[in-house]
Amino acid sequence: MKLFVCLVLFLLFIPIVIAKEYHLPLLAVKETEGGFKGSTADLYLEVKEGRGRVFLETYPLTKLDTQMSTRFAKEIACSELDYDCNKFDFIYTIKSSSVIVGGPSAGAAITLVTIAALEDLDINNNITITGTINSGGLIGPVGGLKEKIEAASDVGIKKVLIPNGEIVVEEGNISVLDENSNESEKNISKINLFDYGKKLGIDVIEISTVKEALVYMTGKNIQDSNNSLEIDKKYLETMKSVTEDLCRRSKDLIDKTAKINLTKYEKDIFENSLNLTERSKKAFESEKYYSAASYCFGANTKLSYLILKNSSLTNTQILDKITEVKSSIKKKDLELENKTIRTITDLETYMIVKERLNEAEESINKVLELKNLTEKIENIAYSVERLNSADSWSSFFDKGTKEYSINSDQIKDSCINKIYEAEERNEYLKLLTEIALESTQMDIDAAKKDFENKSYELCLFKASKAKAESDVILNTLGTEESDLKETTEKRLEVIRNNIIKEQKKGIFPVVGYSYYEYADDLKDNDIYSSMLFTEYSLELSNLDIYFKKDGKNVNFMLILEKNIMKTVIFAFSLGILIGINIGKINSKNHRK
Repeated sequence: MKLFVCLVLFLLFIPIVIAKEYHLPLLAVKETEGGFKGSTADLYLEVKEGRGRVFLETYPLTKLDTQMSTRFAKEIACSELDYDCNKFDFIYTIKSSSVIVGGPSAGAAITLVTIAALEDLDINNNITITGTINSGGLIGPVGGLKEKIEAASDVGIKKVLIPNGEIVVEEGNISVLDENSNESEKNISKINLFDYGKKLGIDVIEISTVKEALVYMTGKNIQDSNNSLEIDKKYLETMKSVTEDLCRRSKDLIDKTAKINLTKYEKDIFENSLNLTERSKKAFESEKYYSAASYCFGANTKLSYLILKNSSLTNTQILDKITEVKSSIKKKDLELENKTIRTITDLETYMIVKERLNEAEESINKVLELKNLTEKIENIAYSVERLNSADSWSSFFDKGTKEYSINSDQIKDSCINKIYEAEERNEYLKLLTEIALESTQMDIDAAKKDFENKSYELCLFKASKAKAESDVILNTLGTEESDLKETTEKRLEVIRNNIIKEQKKGIFPVVGYSYYEYADDLKDNDIYSSMLFTEYSLELSNLDIYFKKDGKNVNFMLILEKNIMKTVIFAFSLGILIGINIGKINSKNHRK
């Protein structure tokens, strides 16, 4: 009988050893009549041989669709480790006792459990994390932190990792003093989550990246081997040339404008243009060529407007100008469509040139609809300068080094994925703030229209920017205005490391780096614009995650061998135990 029991235990134990399941406790919120309340759930992951597919089951269903953030989290995990995950399927299960909000707030946890599975790491289940996951492994803000910490206390969790910049949250409401009055009273208090957690026996720790969180959760420390950012020489040479073209145009336009008898209002615009060119000179001297080009472009649109406004254009001349600009746009568009995309640099260049051509076309098309002459001229000037900018950016074609197998279907798929990511992030923002960002929704709709028109590159670009716009608002929630610069600097540091990582793959993200540089240059004078370009840079710094690449092979064979070895050791031990028991039985029988 004992022998039979041992054999049964052996057979039951083998699949448990070989097919390992990874687990992480989740913190969530659920909606009640009284508002959000903290809740917990369990996240499980099993990895099997397959085709890179992602499966997700939730019990019960979450309030927001979590499928897209799960796929993105898996891609980020593979990217962080530089693994080729296309030979395996990832099966995620989220179990909770009630309907939770779900959505992107579990992104950081899903990324961490995926890394743990890929590296066969043991997860400390006394620790958990809440936060969105962003490109470059950056942990983003979430809502309901106070309630989540309370839920963690209820189940005995000892440490909670939260996104950097969210240690202080607001609690309270706005009440109307008199029903016949519009006056209201704010009854809002601020809570330090570090202190609040201590009262509940929980350590609350701010973290910025997945790598930081991984140390707490598993003890594994993934170090960046090289922290020096060396700007690609081809990029510097090309962007310097682009800047020189745009700023040379600024000088010509300034000389023309200086000869015009300007009104006081026009003189103010002219002075503003001169200030922009001065900022451009300083940026150029620091080799911040994209920033310098942006300042010159801003000056050029204002100067072109002043020149056109004082040219006393007749209706016929305006129509001739419209025809001329449209003809140039069409010609440039045809040239663009004949370009072959071989590298990530080609893809980025295509996106930014196409965006500028579309903006030029939209602006020139408005001219016929407008009644006001000033507005007509503003649109003509902007269209002309946007067209010049598109022409300058075209010089980045064929400057990339690492070639990818990038085809239309892959760009199409990446476009769809990014639209879903943008929609999910925007829905989460609306849920937390009840703010509907009309401009963001318009950008998402524009990306969908590009998709319908089979302009997949532009679709990917617009959807990336739409997602970034939602993240900018999320990043300001719970952050004091005085802390915005410090928060932005930390995010820029993550982006810098992300660009370094891309360089190691043989990729220099020209648009991602350009926006990074511009955000860094703006942070002292225009923090909100800096935050926006920071998020743009984050989204556009590792577009390669959407395309097949030669990453390292996941060493699942080694993991499997380790688990089989455990099984062999167990079987050997069990064999000895069975042998001893058989010996004892035989001995007893012999004595009888």
